[in-house]
Amino acid sequence: MKPMYRCVVIVALAALAPLLAGATQAAQDTSATACAALRSPENAVKFSQILDAPTTILSAAVLPAERDLPEFCRVEGQIAPTVGFELRMPTKTWNSKFMMKGCGGPCGTFGSESAEQPLVKNYAVVTTDMGHRGQGWMFAYDNPQGQIDFGFRSTHVTAVAAKVVIEAYYGKPASRNYYMGCSTGGRQGMVEAQRFPHDFEGIIAGAPPWHQTGDRAFFLLWGARANIGKDGKPIMDAGKLPMIHNAVLEACDELDGLKDGILQNPLQCKWDPSEIQCEAERRNKDCLTAEEVAVVRKIYSGATTSSGEQLYWGMPRGSEYNWSPVFVNADGKPGTYFGDLGPIGNSSMAYMAFYYPPGPRYSNMEFDFDRDPQRLWLTEYIFNAQNPDLRRFKSSGGKLILYHGWDDNQIPAAASVDYYETVTRTMGGAEPTREFFRLFMLPNGDHCTGGRGGGEADWIEALENWVEKGQAPDQITAYSTLKNPDVRHYLPRPRFPLDPSEYERSRPVYAYPDLARYTGSGDSRQASSWEKAPRQDSAVRRPGPH
Repeated sequence: MKPMYRCVVIVALAALAPLLAGATQAAQDTSATACAALRSPENAVKFSQILDAPTTILSAAVLPAERDLPEFCRVEGQIAPTVGFELRMPTKTWNSKFMMKGCGGPCGTFGSESAEQPLVKNYAVVTTDMGHRGQGWMFAYDNPQGQIDFGFRSTHVTAVAAKVVIEAYYGKPASRNYYMGCSTGGRQGMVEAQRFPHDFEGIIAGAPPWHQTGDRAFFLLWGARANIGKDGKPIMDAGKLPMIHNAVLEACDELDGLKDGILQNPLQCKWDPSEIQCEAERRNKDCLTAEEVAVVRKIYSGATTSSGEQLYWGMPRGSEYNWSPVFVNADGKPGTYFGDLGPIGNSSMAYMAFYYPPGPRYSNMEFDFDRDPQRLWLTEYIFNAQNPDLRRFKSSGGKLILYHGWDDNQIPAAASVDYYETVTRTMGGAEPTREFFRLFMLPNGDHCTGGRGGGEADWIEALENWVEKGQAPDQITAYSTLKNPDVRHYLPRPRFPLDPSEYERSRPVYAYPDLARYTGSGDSRQASSWEKAPRQDSAVRRPGPH
């Protein structure tokens, strides 16, 4: 370019600079104005008339971009009577999609940090407090509306309201509507698929306590009480757990073709604790007494009545390292879900599980495994998500991904396997079910995330590919063991996009019932060294109708 023309261009650009800056500022002002306008009188009337979800916007303001998070319009609202929600909408980078994120435990907060995962991917994302504020289950005490909101209503009405607010802000509806949650959030997703099949085109549900009313008693309380002797003191100390775990690995670790401390399928392992029982009744740190053997068997088997009728599932073999402190504690202490020491276990039974809740004086030791399971049926229609008839969800075009870590010590992994197999029978077989529903069981996976076998995976990408590209997830890649565990990521893991270089181990997890098997060559820590193999077991042991 000749010097004279270069000068002209520079002068022209200099003259345009204020205009360009003004345009940028105008765009920022527009997004801020549009966000604030959600509280206008016109919108107030519009939102108050949302069918089944009359809504009031309490605040609306633009928050600046920070770290990996984009600039977004933060909206806080309330759906009558008491369902609160927080909606975050990217101002400039919206991907035209909507995602709802679930909560955990008794909820009671927005769980805003969980919203950061999809927000990084530029989703408009909403979370809800499930109709109440504060930790613990006391909200449900003599509060039918609170029970209904937590049981099934809050998730649905929040989705309905958020869609209307999103359309008002962007001037168009979201092109896709997704849900993602784990634990209580997983149950929320299952409730949506079963009761409100048109709310979301895709659902990711992790470790759902679909038997909400029974999980605390049949799993957590049973496991903790299994280790309490007639004298009221713990039978076995947590110091015995490594020995038990090592014995299990010695017997079953190589069933997947590799001795690496991880059981691909715990159902294949038939090891019995009597194999390390002490001679006579002598106590030794390297063996189990007959009484300790009975404890281990009870934790494996799960809750039963006094006559032996199976009520629920227990912990799988290979999970022993994860029994402390929930079931078996150290230093002569009972498991954290024994007696009144388990705030989640105790208060849910005291305030929510029964139709006539006994209240704060209730002790977990009062639960009768012969008498009380039937009493829980009175509230299961509110809280449980166990309907296997998903025909409406399938016919609406919905896709469902369910995942669960085998070593979960909060919700039994076998419950998810049983639910999937029940759906398979209900929906006409494996192939009709796989058309819309896939289950992934994570070896050595912990509750919701983490675990030595691979607890981190990009479930959102798997769901997007299925819904938007028709690519059903036959496998996902799970990652575990951060190379630098001292680095505290500011986003809830897994980070998006996942960076494989941050992890020591990657491994494929195949859609149930298939398993991963080591090929016999290559780095066993890399997913490329594993292949698909059919599962040898056909079903988990099913409990009774409780």
